[in-house]
Amino acid sequence: MLTIICKQLLNHKKKNSWIALALLLIFCLVWYMADYFFILGYNKTITSHRDTNNTYMLQMAILPDKHPDFSLQEAQPSAAIQNFRRIINRLKERPEIESITIVPDYSSFSETGSFSSTDYRNTEDTTKIAEAQFVRFITGEDYLKVFRHTTNNGQKLASVNDYNWNDPANVLITRMLEKQLFAGQSAIGKTIERTYKDPAAPRDQYRVIGILDDVKRFDYLRPYGMVFRTEQLDESNFYYCVIGFRTKGNIPASKYIPDFKKEMSSTLKIGNYYLAGLTSFTQLIEETDYRTGITNDIRLRSSLMIFFLINITLCVLGVFWYRVNIRREEIGIRRAMGSDAAGIRKLFIIEGLILLTIVVPLAMIIETQFIANGLIDTLGRDPKSYGNYLPDHTIVRFLITNLITWMLLAVMMIFAIWYPARTASRITPVEALRDE
Repeated sequence: MLTIICKQLLNHKKKNSWIALALLLIFCLVWYMADYFFILGYNKTITSHRDTNNTYMLQMAILPDKHPDFSLQEAQPSAAIQNFRRIINRLKERPEIESITIVPDYSSFSETGSFSSTDYRNTEDTTKIAEAQFVRFITGEDYLKVFRHTTNNGQKLASVNDYNWNDPANVLITRMLEKQLFAGQSAIGKTIERTYKDPAAPRDQYRVIGILDDVKRFDYLRPYGMVFRTEQLDESNFYYCVIGFRTKGNIPASKYIPDFKKEMSSTLKIGNYYLAGLTSFTQLIEETDYRTGITNDIRLRSSLMIFFLINITLCVLGVFWYRVNIRREEIGIRRAMGSDAAGIRKLFIIEGLILLTIVVPLAMIIETQFIANGLIDTLGRDPKSYGNYLPDHTIVRFLITNLITWMLLAVMMIFAIWYPARTASRITPVEALRDE
């Protein structure tokens, strides 16, 4: 059958060349989209050893000095810090709150889109350098428990209380950073330091006291190295502090947030502080995705993918409908020679798939130009850690995404060819030969 189909394609090579050209163009464009969604899907399958479900960011604000309720005495740093602690204690009294954390600035909540990172290096081997996000949280509360960070590859939930924070230079790092800086050796007990462009600048050194599992800033990215450090609540940071907490159970945010605001607005009005807002971290992630353009990017690429697939479907449908009409005599002879309806449908479908397969090598040549010119990106890839994930192996990724593209277009072609082929399979020998 394959020999016959190939001869048919050669006999109509001029007509087939046009559909082959359309398939070539669509294949390259769909591959470009498929590569993006392959990386996106792959990144989402990577486990992030933390959980933002049932977590909230509480924003407290301070009355302006011209407000009638503003108190100059309560504005003094010592009084303000005391009032802030009273707010934390009142939150702890609520039975549904499981754990609380305080961070000195928004950058320690990466879900907000804020980001504070720097390069760190191994003090024993200064050639080992890696970038990491710097996460700070106020001592006394449990940042790790709020977001359910884990150790030992997710086998154990981590807690701030598991570690000794007596020395302010003590830090936790993630497994990825340990691999990058210590090349498979244990980092516990060793020191790392921040690097600066100015060689004369003082180096902040930190002692690693624990290793946490790798986490991702956002679901569509890969794990990113992190350094965790505690700070004392004092006059230098209390003004910018933000509160985060986790609730017990699965209380819907749409119900919990308005109920919390209604019950706690007056309770949390202490001194010059007042409740400014409560937002779930799930909502913060969605807002950050939209603000950074990832939401629109996904929507645009999805729309283009659908557009291309619809176009190729209509193109193939029209071409094979035309072929059925001009090959009625051939179909009639095949039916007269004993071919059944299924065999006729199979003939046309295989013909279309062979035509699609023929353009693949040419498409791959064009696609290599996309790669050579840097038009293909990898979401969340750390340029200092190539090879850690499957998409970093360019050849393997290239073959997988081309296979995905072929399968996707093959499904659309089978769908487009099926109806004309079904019509062709119903032609009787008598009807076809009478036309002849």
